[in-house]
Amino acid sequence: MAGAGMDSTLVRIASSLSLAWLLIRIVTAFLPDALRKPAGWAIWAFAVLYAVGVHDEAFNWLSSVGPGYGGRTISPVFIIQAILTVAVFMFGASWLSKKLKTRVDELPKVEPSIRILMGNAVQIGLFFAAALLAMAGLGIPLSGLAVLGGAIGVGLGLGFGMQQIVANFISGVILLTDRSIKPDDVIEVDETYGVVKSLGLRYASVITRDGKEHLIPNEMLITDKVINWAYSNKQVRIKRRLRVEYETDLRTACELVVKGVSAIDRILQDPAPKCLVMEFGEEAVEIEARFWIDDPENGVSNVGSEAMLSVWDEFQKAGIDIPMRHEDVLITPGSTIKVEMVPPGSGDKD
Repeated sequence: MAGAGMDSTLVRIASSLSLAWLLIRIVTAFLPDALRKPAGWAIWAFAVLYAVGVHDEAFNWLSSVGPGYGGRTISPVFIIQAILTVAVFMFGASWLSKKLKTRVDELPKVEPSIRILMGNAVQIGLFFAAALLAMAGLGIPLSGLAVLGGAIGVGLGLGFGMQQIVANFISGVILLTDRSIKPDDVIEVDETYGVVKSLGLRYASVITRDGKEHLIPNEMLITDKVINWAYSNKQVRIKRRLRVEYETDLRTACELVVKGVSAIDRILQDPAPKCLVMEFGEEAVEIEARFWIDDPENGVSNVGSEAMLSVWDEFQKAGIDIPMRHEDVLITPGSTIKVEMVPPGSGDKD
């Protein structure tokens, strides 16, 4: 129409608004809810300026407004360009890191801790590379940024306790490389007993039997004493002591203990449960049940309780009593006992 000398203003306006609507539908589909409305208004504003025919003048004016830095002007156009550039690079890094982490998780004959370390290293490396590429694309001098970042890092490390964060980060790398603690291990540290759900570069997630999730700093797992119930293997031996009367046939009692313990499904038959005579005490004979399990993540005290209940049932069937503690009072001939009557409600209430 313009080539034929006809007025194309309405066509230009219609095409601009149609293109703006299409861009809004496409762009906002990939943006978070909080950014959809501002992005839509920006596209509509650009479409109106283009339809009116003043977009070049508006673009040049917006590009010249703002403070200068590094030979460039930090204008609204530059800010929008920076946001779009960073968003594109970060989206690409996030997508690529997820694909590579999925591939790393499928690597055969690689320990879970090594896979976690490789996945975290890939993710950090890709995001760092995306940040550098974004800054290079925007023309930001990287040399000055490196000096500034180093100075800020030293200042924060000395002034705001960043040493602890660095220590946890290094401890996390050590844990992931030496494999002393792995996901699904059962550990006990600082009165916390539970299963390691995940290992990060700053903390380890440990879920206890009561469902609480403890985030334990990696430095604590390196410096403090840690009991790993599944370090070499998951087989754990549990001990429970009992007391029987001296009149009891000890061999029969030991056989009943082994029989009762063996009836529990979680208790292993290889190594087989055992019962040992430990001590001839002043009041009773002490025996000890020893048995193994291979699933400490499902609890230790609960299986010990089930074993003792099963032994109790076997003792009740055989008529074996568990003696109570008692004291004997010996009255020698010629001695006297003083008896004092105390009225109710008087004296020490305890």
